[in-house]
Amino acid sequence: MTADESKPYERILISAEQLAQTVERLASELNAAYADTDKVLALVILEGARIFASDLLRQVRFPVQVEYLSASSYRGTTQSSGTVRLQGHLGLAGKICGRKVLLIDDIYDTGLTLAAVQEWLNTCGPADVKTCVLLEKKIRHCKPAAIDFLGLAIEDCFVIGYGLDYQGRFRDLPFVAALAQ
Repeated sequence: MTADESKPYERILISAEQLAQTVERLASELNAAYADTDKVLALVILEGARIFASDLLRQVRFPVQVEYLSASSYRGTTQSSGTVRLQGHLGLAGKICGRKVLLIDDIYDTGLTLAAVQEWLNTCGPADVKTCVLLEKKIRHCKPAAIDFLGLAIEDCFVIGYGLDYQGRFRDLPFVAALAQ
């Protein structure tokens, strides 16, 4: 697969305006769900969810502590390797125990990454775990994962932009698009 640097995408799936509206809706849902919560630990899955989480967390109205976890099953290709690699999780276990955790991710596709992170989180003894995901591919997921707050459903294609990348590129696009093939 090659993506032309001048136009690395076939078509825009979600405009910048649609993304802003979706983030605003999700923030409203989170504000309602956590209205009476004194402190939430937001665990952001890197790198893809960084932009989404930043936009989302600027709009929440409850106390939140942000931590980051690197987790991926993609290794520079458009297909999952089938193995999830977690990095940076060892120092987080103590911060999670007894806390309400909001897991933030960019996309739910195969389910491998989300399920692996959710399984690991449960071994850390959180008081509660809720998951907020920007995008869900309309596919049969290899591994089911619980999603409590969902932005949008998208077709089955490899997407770039708004934090999502192909080989470390195209994260900075202000919209979500289908990668050119």
